[in-house]
Amino acid sequence: MGHSHGHAHSPAHGHHHHHALGGDGAIGWAVAVNLALTAAQIFGGLIADSTALIADGVHNLSDALALVLAFGARRLARRAATPDFSFGWGRAEIVAAFVNYLALIAVSVWLAIEAFGRLADPPQVAGGLVMALAGFALIVDLATAALVFRLSKDSVNIRAAFLHNLADAGVSVAVILGGALIWAFGWNLADPILTLAISVVILWHIALEIGPVFRMLMLAAPPGSDPSRVIAALRDLPGVHDAHHLHLWQIDERRSAASVHLVVGAGDFAAITLRAKDVLRRDFDIGHATIEIEKPDACADDAVTARDEAS
Repeated sequence: MGHSHGHAHSPAHGHHHHHALGGDGAIGWAVAVNLALTAAQIFGGLIADSTALIADGVHNLSDALALVLAFGARRLARRAATPDFSFGWGRAEIVAAFVNYLALIAVSVWLAIEAFGRLADPPQVAGGLVMALAGFALIVDLATAALVFRLSKDSVNIRAAFLHNLADAGVSVAVILGGALIWAFGWNLADPILTLAISVVILWHIALEIGPVFRMLMLAAPPGSDPSRVIAALRDLPGVHDAHHLHLWQIDERRSAASVHLVVGAGDFAAITLRAKDVLRRDFDIGHATIEIEKPDACADDAVTARDEAS
């Protein structure tokens, strides 16, 4: 029996590291402008007695905190692998993204509860102030999205923050519309209705984005992969009688891994292992492979089962 590991190193790793360092400043500015916007919206919402404006401000605060968490996770992900953390710290970004989504779910539920409480008796809202601050929010949301757009291509955390800012821009447009209805027609009910709409938008956005993050945390097969095709390709290799015990998972959003047992009758075990790794890397973009070679009459699983029964 043989046991072999394969690692793939990206030639562009140094470029990505330099690119990540250069992106820290953009994230810092994005956090700063979102915190300023949050303070303005929450303070203005309290003055105007607008839950919709406060809702938008809290959502912007969550975006700022998400960027802070993403920033920390990005820096942590650059740490080198160690014997204890042999895959490195790349999954820190996945954990950070999942925490951010859970926080957004809590925020949206709280906003919905607040809005329902105001539907029966909507308070007087200062529509002019709401429109002014929502207009400021729209400018900041678009500026933040522009700051992190380039970085969003390389990180699930930053991509989530970028999409949140685009959604925030849409929410700000809705709040401006609500302020205009209150200012023009005195329709104060627009404020809690828009707050509920903001909550629905946040939850809808999370439902679209949290799935891939959850799959990575649960060590599910990479999206779009087909385990049956992988098994079939390995069984077609010369010298391979069977392939079983296949496990596919994502180390992080850029690296996929596999472990599999190959039943080999005779031949050069090392050459068969290299061919298997080449198929996994070339046809399925799996750069880290752990392959165990077994003989038909001495399967490792059978040996383990017999030993367990004897004990």
